[in-house]
Amino acid sequence: MLIKLLIAAAVAFFAAGIAQYARILTRKKLPRWIVPAAAGLGILGYQIYMEYSWFERTRARLPDSAVVTEVRKVPAFWRPWTFVVPLQMGFSVVDSSQIQLAHSDGERIARFRLYSFEQAFIDRSEQRGYLLNCSNSVLVPLDDAETPQPEKALQLDRKSQLFTTVCN
Repeated sequence: MLIKLLIAAAVAFFAAGIAQYARILTRKKLPRWIVPAAAGLGILGYQIYMEYSWFERTRARLPDSAVVTEVRKVPAFWRPWTFVVPLQMGFSVVDSSQIQLAHSDGERIARFRLYSFEQAFIDRSEQRGYLLNCSNSVLVPLDDAETPQPEKALQLDRKSQLFTTVCN
C-alpha cells in the first residue's frame, strides 16, 4: 500500500515536471495551472492503470494449475470509462490439481475448493469447499467443518466454465 502511494507521488511529480518543462519551452505561454493539472492527470492515469491491470497481476501469481471459472466485470457511475471498457473487479478460480473425483451410487462426485478474489481498497480473497454431482450438475457448498449443506444446493449449467473444469 505504501509502495503504491509512493509510486503515485512519483508519477505526479514526473507529470508535473513534464508540464513545467513544456511551459519553459513555450516561454511561459502555457498557463500555470497546467502543472498541477498534469500532476492530477498523472495520478488518475496511474490509478486507472492499476485497476485495469489488477486481474492480470493477480492471476499471474496463481499456480499454473489454477483455472479461472468466472470473471466479474462491474461498471460504476463514478468511473464513467468503465461503461466503455468494464472493470474486472473479481474472479473465481479452481485449482485443477486439487479436484478429487469419486463414484457414489453410480454418480460421479467431485470435491474441490473455489477461490474468490475481489479487488477493493484492500484486496480480498476467500475459499470455500464444494461438492459437484457431475451426473445431474448439482453444486452443494460445504461449511467450515467440510459438511455438505444440501439446503443451499444450486443447479449448475452444464456449459458453465466451473462445470467443465471440475467434471471433465
